[in-house]
Amino acid sequence: MSVLKVPFLSILGVALLVAGCKEEKNDDVSIESESSDYPRSETLYVGGFDWAPPTTFNPLDGDPNFPVDGNVRLMYESLFAYDVLTGKLEPMLARSYQVSDSAITVVLDERAKWSNGTPVTAEDVVYTFYLDSIFPTPRHSGWQYIEKIKVNGENVEFYMKKDNKNPLVLMNLIAETSILPKSVFKPLVEASKGKAGYNYANVLTFKNDSLPVASGPYNLETYFPDKIVLKRNDSYWGNVKHGGKKPTPTYVIHSLYTGNNHFNSAMTKGNLDISSIFMPRIWEKERDGIRAWSKKEPYHLPGSIPTLFIATTMTPFSDVVFRRALVHAVNFEKIKDRAVSNYTTAVEPGFILPFGQELKYFNKEDAAAYGYKYDIAKAKQILADGGYSWDSKGKLLNKSGMPIRPLNIECPQGWTDWEDAIKVVIESFSEIGITATQKFVDYGAWEKDLRFGTFDLIMKTQTADLSAATPWSRFDQVMSSRNIKPVGEETFTNPGRYKNKEADRLLALIPTLSDENELKNAYRALNKIFMQDIPVLPLMYRPSQFYQFSTKHWDNFPTEENPYAPPQSLIVAASIKALWEIKPVK
Repeated sequence: MSVLKVPFLSILGVALLVAGCKEEKNDDVSIESESSDYPRSETLYVGGFDWAPPTTFNPLDGDPNFPVDGNVRLMYESLFAYDVLTGKLEPMLARSYQVSDSAITVVLDERAKWSNGTPVTAEDVVYTFYLDSIFPTPRHSGWQYIEKIKVNGENVEFYMKKDNKNPLVLMNLIAETSILPKSVFKPLVEASKGKAGYNYANVLTFKNDSLPVASGPYNLETYFPDKIVLKRNDSYWGNVKHGGKKPTPTYVIHSLYTGNNHFNSAMTKGNLDISSIFMPRIWEKERDGIRAWSKKEPYHLPGSIPTLFIATTMTPFSDVVFRRALVHAVNFEKIKDRAVSNYTTAVEPGFILPFGQELKYFNKEDAAAYGYKYDIAKAKQILADGGYSWDSKGKLLNKSGMPIRPLNIECPQGWTDWEDAIKVVIESFSEIGITATQKFVDYGAWEKDLRFGTFDLIMKTQTADLSAATPWSRFDQVMSSRNIKPVGEETFTNPGRYKNKEADRLLALIPTLSDENELKNAYRALNKIFMQDIPVLPLMYRPSQFYQFSTKHWDNFPTEENPYAPPQSLIVAASIKALWEIKPVK
């Protein structure tokens, strides 16, 4: 028996974003037909997970290239895969799990093998989590909830910290952590060790681009500045789950284009089969053999809430009256129509999705009593009752009779759906006498402003993926002050620096509850605080991932009418099972 025990570590995790997609302004797009080196009837072309020439396939890098990034399961598998349709964890490298009061026990699938034919073992699992504890991987912060990990035969036992018990986080970890081969990474890590400890920079020099040892159904074949080519592993151990059948495509190729219109043009011409970028007015693309999950609004399965984070510690946003007036001034219907092609249902108050797995926690009565909607008269009344006034030109004055300063609203430049949403918000604020200015900046500048809190209002989708931990994780990322830092110091959670003691108490309580009625009551109380305090401005619902496909070369994609797999581009989490079911068009 081996035991891995690591002390509390500060959060260095990086939240996964679902962002607006970059769009080039040049409409004169010329897409070459795909190379005949890969037979079209055997090759599935995907796009939207990478935008630039590949540089590394090292899973310990903070931002590796496709297919190592995110929750893509073509090469590196996780223990389980979350199904956004059922809300359940499906077996991947593991067979089952059991949750007790103190631990989550995972039973490994003894059939699992690496691509070199060696077994995937419990020691591989433990070593993977060990790496997450010593390097700033996206899962590094999970160790604040883990007391120790024990190997018991081929079972892996994850013990929770007694003073910070959170099975929701652990459920996410076992569903989203890519398990890595210890035989490959231990020598690499040990070679980087010096007197001062492990040298992370040395570990990152490993590009992992020469036939990596992986457990998934595909492996890296080759790559170019404009494409990443994966080839099917015909000896993939998991084929046994499909009656010995292999995935249908021999090749999966991720095409790399520089902008949204390039991706869309490639889809229209049949050079892409699946795209996860924003494609406006999807209903018009049916003539090109392109569709989304559903044939009716909102077309895509909603799963996240893009928001404007608010600098709650700064004037005028530190006044909750001002924040409540802002949320009543937002024209949600105009955002729905103009910015996202009606890919969202009407926004309800609060931070709980009023459909799907979260519907049971949404309370209509509370939304009516404590919530908000687009109502300029109501927004002005809130301001007037709070001591604000207006000058002769209709400009808002603060409680001291001084003009409210112009506000900046920020997002990455070129993310056109977000830009359009911000433009609507600016128009909305002008209706209550507030001047706001769009601030569309380079991605790096946006990310820095977000982390250091140097913004007025900034757009982000916190907790972009539906998971075993939502909606708790969504609330936690915007309301928890557990790891809050002063403005000017770097933080990866709660960038608006919102604080509320009761919210903190509820966020600590919810993961410990198993009784469904107690959970409903706790979420109800937390959502009330959200609606009353407005820590962020929710703008719309959005899919966790855009999923649109072309039927020019492949057919039998999962759809709302045929939901045998979730709508996640067939390469992410539980959606990967669709690779055994799609068929080439004859």
